[in-house]
Amino acid sequence: MPPNINRWRLPMRQMIESLVRDMLSPYLERMEELSTEVEELRRRMQLMIRLGHISQVHESHQLVKIKHGELDTPFIKWFAQSAGRVSHYRCPTVGEQALILNFAAGNTGLQSIALVGIDSSQFPFPVDNPAQIMTTYGDKCAEIWDMDAGTLTFKASEMIKLDTKLVHATKNVHADNNIDAGKNIHAKGESSDKTRTMQADRDIYNGHVHPHGEPKTSAPEQQQ
Repeated sequence: MPPNINRWRLPMRQMIESLVRDMLSPYLERMEELSTEVEELRRRMQLMIRLGHISQVHESHQLVKIKHGELDTPFIKWFAQSAGRVSHYRCPTVGEQALILNFAAGNTGLQSIALVGIDSSQFPFPVDNPAQIMTTYGDKCAEIWDMDAGTLTFKASEMIKLDTKLVHATKNVHADNNIDAGKNIHAKGESSDKTRTMQADRDIYNGHVHPHGEPKTSAPEQQQ
């Protein structure tokens, strides 16, 4: 090979490589930008939805902290069933499982909301019957709708209070135990006990006679 060819080969290669680099430079820069953007999106996606549990309830009982991994969110709001003309309040329990929805995907967690009400081993569902809708209120109260049976059951260990002007039952009312009324009891129909109706008692009273004509000294011929 002639010496002059070897002398020009290296500068020519360097010139071609430099030309290629100059041509690819805008694309390489854009690829680096896209790589940075993809990494940022990946980080944001990881922060958008996290599973954790309630670690603390604020003293106002309107905010909670959620622990996820080794981290805790700041005090944030939780999702309620309704918060308008119909409003629902149920303070979450420490240890209850929750989903963190970071709608701003920021690092601080301030723009997050907790989606509570996820069952866990610590707080499992109260029933596993698909025909029943059940809500337990601690250990002393419960509400059970049975769709197949067509029944609604309220359970309260101490008292169920109906704070209203009137309770209207369109069908029969049955009590297995005593009924205590603080004021009058009015009936448009007949009233009876285990012996007879009140009207039958009136008939006996109105028609009874005393054999000696003295109610205070003689027993009536008819017994109520």
